[in-house]
Amino acid sequence: MNSPREEINSLGEEINSLRDEMNSPREEINSLHEEMNSSREEIDSAREEIDSAREEIDSAREEIDSAREEMEAVRELMAELRREIDALKEEMTSAQEENVEVRCEVARLRQALVEERAARQDAVEDLRREIRLGSAPSGRSQGDGEEELAPLKDDTCDKGDAISDCDVITPSAEEARPAGGSLKTPVPNIYHLDAELLKMVLSKMDCREMFRARRVSRRWRSAVDDIVSDCRRELTDQQTGGGEVPAPATSLELVLKVQDQPGMTELQAPTAETDTDLRLVAATCHALEKANLCGFKLRVSALRRLARANASSLRELTLPAGISDWQLEALLEPLKDLDHLDVSPPVDSSGKWLRLLPKSLTRLDITGSGRTRARLNNKRLSDGLFVGLQLATDPLLDQLRAALATRTVTKLLITRSPSVTPEATTRLLTALPSLQYVSPQGESAFSGTVLAALHGCSELDTVQLIDNRLLTDIPALTESEVAAVSRMAAACRKLKRVDVTSSVGNVQAVLSALRSTDLRRNSAGQSRTIHVWVPRLVYMLLKRPRSDSKITVHAH
Repeated sequence: MNSPREEINSLGEEINSLRDEMNSPREEINSLHEEMNSSREEIDSAREEIDSAREEIDSAREEIDSAREEMEAVRELMAELRREIDALKEEMTSAQEENVEVRCEVARLRQALVEERAARQDAVEDLRREIRLGSAPSGRSQGDGEEELAPLKDDTCDKGDAISDCDVITPSAEEARPAGGSLKTPVPNIYHLDAELLKMVLSKMDCREMFRARRVSRRWRSAVDDIVSDCRRELTDQQTGGGEVPAPATSLELVLKVQDQPGMTELQAPTAETDTDLRLVAATCHALEKANLCGFKLRVSALRRLARANASSLRELTLPAGISDWQLEALLEPLKDLDHLDVSPPVDSSGKWLRLLPKSLTRLDITGSGRTRARLNNKRLSDGLFVGLQLATDPLLDQLRAALATRTVTKLLITRSPSVTPEATTRLLTALPSLQYVSPQGESAFSGTVLAALHGCSELDTVQLIDNRLLTDIPALTESEVAAVSRMAAACRKLKRVDVTSSVGNVQAVLSALRSTDLRRNSAGQSRTIHVWVPRLVYMLLKRPRSDSKITVHAH
């Protein structure tokens, strides 16, 4: 009986031992499962890292391709700049050679001008001396040099058909006899000249003086009439010969043109003279639409006569540098339909003439400091007054602020004005709330006070922020200046275009600020988009100048 039980117990122990042996592989299998799961997680993580690395590599490849494209564009631009530099060097060399030739020509012309003036002065002195000789009383001495020119009357030498004795005045024997009593041969004078030499002498005189000399005698009148006839014949030949008729080169040609064309619409000084008396033509021009008075000798009486005669027709007027305030007032007072005025007032101008600007004026170009410069090439807006300022000063801006406060000024352009301060610019902008286009350049371009003054311009459409100093002289914008640009863009709801010309760092800072600005919506409830224009070279050097829904970047 004991033997089977022992066997059963032994079998039970073997079974338990086998169970224990079976549990050990299961634990190893479970451990292997855990290791496999951990390996799978590591593999999944590695795959994610590989995918991320692939994306970064693709992004890096795109950046490299973009950088290569930018480098190619920069290389093309540099090559173009090198070609332009070479062309400029060639032009500079040619200009230097031409400059040497021009200087030699100027020296020659100056010498010829000096000689001509001396000859003209001698002829005029001879003329005056002989007029005194002929008009003095017969019993009066002619050698004391104190005689005065007697007034000439029209009937002194014009009566009768034949040339009278006063055409040629010859000193008598008593007048020619010296103090010692010996008789000397009379000295030749202008009255002894033949007709051709007389015409040559008279043609060298000032045009107005030549017409006055015409009253001296019938012989002189005939000589002046011959000069006028010759000039008129030359003008007629030019007109009938075909082609473009050149502008009058002398005062006489201008006088004849005005006489022959009473309906002339454009007046300009002769091309070969710089001091033509306006009185020659002021009384005969009645239909002028455009007048450029640069090169004329201006008198108040002539200005007033010209303005009154063309008050209803004159539309465009250009005045020379340094014209005085009282000349401006005399000229502007009768003009009520003037459209465009280009003026350069004197440095000490009081600005009173600004009150006489006609209400019809649509463009006002002012060059300060009593100097002249080329007219600003800028398109005018469809309505309102365009004001363009060059070489402006703070007093000029203050005078404009007082005069234009009641005007609808839609466009203001201030350029080449390094002496203008931001404070004066701010005062002017505050008085012009109807501006649609404004361009404060130089030091005032990024001034916080200047940009804050634009908040009141509800119709503002375009702003030009141009710092035209050398790139090496342009300082970095401060945080307050960049923030001022951002606030201006948010406050002016109709703003569509901003031109930024500055260093690369400053342009990048402005773009970053505009992108982070809440532009809100315009008055029509639509989303706003601002187009930012930067110089082409700056555009190429910007870091990824992408455009988005709010800011679009362009190169010009």
